[in-house]
Order: sequence, then structure tokens, then C-alpha cells
Amino acid sequence: MSRGQSLVELALCAPVILLLTVGAAAGVQVVDARAGLEAATEAAAAEASRAPDPASAETEAQARFASMAAGYPLSSAHLSLTIGKFSRTDEVEATATGTVDISWAALVFPRQLTLESHAAVPLESWRSHWP
Repeated sequence: MSRGQSLVELALCAPVILLLTVGAAAGVQVVDARAGLEAATEAAAAEASRAPDPASAETEAQARFASMAAGYPLSSAHLSLTIGKFSRTDEVEATATGTVDISWAALVFPRQLTLESHAAVPLESWRSHWP
């Protein structure tokens, strides 16, 4: 009798344990992607704030963002910068979006999640000129 009971308990508990395991693994992937997107956005804004001019700010920020985002489970990562007049009192605002593909965990989560991050960094005053 106890062997049959153990088999029934396993049959009832195994799917729940499997769903919890898949959900935890997918959750870790999403948290990793969010942390990567936020780090890449902050780094891009900081890189732009140290640039000598707006054109360099855009180029250097995009390059920094792309190099950092490549190390995380993100796809379609995109950075948008708002630089303003590039004067000493301005700040660089960076907004980034990216998607996380978790189609392997479609029983627990949707196939893709879209993440967004925002960062604002004041321009370094010694890099810009008075207007």
C-alpha cells in the first residue's frame, strides 16, 4: 500500500515542483536582464556626460551601451538619449528598452518580456563650455 501511495504523491507533486523550478529559472533570467539593462543605461548616460560635444556624446554612449548590453540575455536592446543644449546646467537622459526571450518557460511566463530603464546624469561641468 505505501508504494502505491508514494507513487500517487509523486504524480501529484512533480508537476508543481517542475513549474516552480521553471518559474524560478525564468525569473532569474529576467532579473539578470533587468540588471544588465539598468547597468548599460547608467553607463551610457555617464559616458555621454563626459563627452566633449553632443556628437561625441551620442556615439560614445551608443557604443558603451551596445558593449554592455551584449553580455546580458537581452534582445532588441535600444538606447535613446536626450542631451539638451549641452551646457553646464544640463543633464543627459538615457532611456533604454530591451526584450527578454523566455519562450522556453512559456508555461509559466509569456514568451517575451519588454523591459525599460531610465537614467539621468548631470553633465560634467569641466567638459562643457558656458553658453
